[in-house]
Amino acid sequence: MQSFRSEDCLDVPQKRTWIDTDITIGHYNGLVPCDVDDGYALGVMFRSQEIDIVGLSSTLGNCDDIEVTTKIATQFTTQFGPTSLTVSKGSPVFFSQAEGKALPDAVEHLAQALQQGPLTILAIGALTNIALVIKHFPQLIHNIEEVVCVAGRRNKEQHFVTSKRQLRPFRDLNFEVDQAAFNALLNSDVQLTLIPFEACDDIWIDFHELREMKNGSSLAAYLEKESRIWALEWATLFGSSHGFIPFDLVAAAYVINPDWFAVKRWHAQVQSGPSDTKNDQVKDYLVCNEQIETGKEVNYAVEISPSAEQELFKRLTQKDISGFVLGLSHVNIIVEDVDSAADYYHNVLGFERAVDDQGQKMDYRNVSMDEFNQDAGLANQDVEVDVLFLKHPYASIYLELMRYHRPIGKSEIPPQPKTYDLGGPRHIALEVSNCTAVFNYLKAQEGVTMINPSHDYHPEKLNGFPISFFYWVDKYGVQWEMEEGRRVGIARGII
Repeated sequence: MQSFRSEDCLDVPQKRTWIDTDITIGHYNGLVPCDVDDGYALGVMFRSQEIDIVGLSSTLGNCDDIEVTTKIATQFTTQFGPTSLTVSKGSPVFFSQAEGKALPDAVEHLAQALQQGPLTILAIGALTNIALVIKHFPQLIHNIEEVVCVAGRRNKEQHFVTSKRQLRPFRDLNFEVDQAAFNALLNSDVQLTLIPFEACDDIWIDFHELREMKNGSSLAAYLEKESRIWALEWATLFGSSHGFIPFDLVAAAYVINPDWFAVKRWHAQVQSGPSDTKNDQVKDYLVCNEQIETGKEVNYAVEISPSAEQELFKRLTQKDISGFVLGLSHVNIIVEDVDSAADYYHNVLGFERAVDDQGQKMDYRNVSMDEFNQDAGLANQDVEVDVLFLKHPYASIYLELMRYHRPIGKSEIPPQPKTYDLGGPRHIALEVSNCTAVFNYLKAQEGVTMINPSHDYHPEKLNGFPISFFYWVDKYGVQWEMEEGRRVGIARGII
């Protein structure tokens, strides 16, 4: 296990990640509150630069109604997630009942993401959607780098209890709720990582931390509000005197930084034995230890570094936007003709015409798009623009050459300011992981002016591109663009 240094988080490329969640935070099954773990997991994933979330899907588990988990996932993502991230509805039934039914959006969209390249799947609910992908798209299994889920125990005698007052152990829910789906993974070539109770038991959210969260970020304040009743539930029903375990947060931590964990490479088996949750019944257990010599070989987390909890808590609570800024995106230059300007910058500096991560030219002519107008502060105007990206072959810096056909701006270059005069380039673009969160933060800061003062101005996802952005001007007249939708250093579209 290693400690964490924030300056190291972008030393490696971002990890393409898909999240499959049964989030039910704020929901009640009758009078009983549902768990809040998924909210903590999604929240910290939304605030981690190490990963590129390419998709998010709903699944069953905490709730047996896919409409509920889809609705809550959508609401949570809209409020706290990246602007361009949408929720794909998962299977309304478990794996064994899905035969002959139309594939849900979650399965189709996950398959499309796998076609585009390798990714890691954080599975914090029933594994139904993932099992359906394995069944219907076996040719894409090689692009599943890893499935990380909360499941498993060392033996059938290991029970999930938090105190002597807890009368009935916790279920191994993600395994038990759709065992047929889990078996599909165990019988596949997919790399599987188990985050068991014993590793999750190293991280607790106590009442002191909840009080601190109340004064933290808007995300932390929301989690605190929804967690009060959950913490009381643990105290009343399970006899816990020190809060609750956010199980899914620990699985998210592994996706963010596997080096936080001590991991064993062991075989896993499904073994039957007397049920620890229902009297006079037999049930299956997912068992993993060093004595087992047959069965699927998996990663089994046994411990998480103490430094991880502090870093996770910091990410959830920090109010500033430092965690969202990923790097320099591009420098924008307004020109009279993008082709002649491209030739000029090739001759003088060696810039070359850029391609995106699918190998397509980043050359967009006569663009007219309502979402672009909105993000650029030109809503309800007639806008048409040419956009051509250049990339330096060694420095990896992008230039964005733009020619506005409409509206027509000043046709003469203004006098060149002195080196010591206030001012700057047309705009400097920073890559961010959550455009809406950054927008809301900056809008509240002194000395920040949005490019459009209207209260309706806000970032929107561009039609046909995974990009959203907004412009703002600082107190010294420098125009900035905050752009979401590309992985760091990866060209993926317009603006």
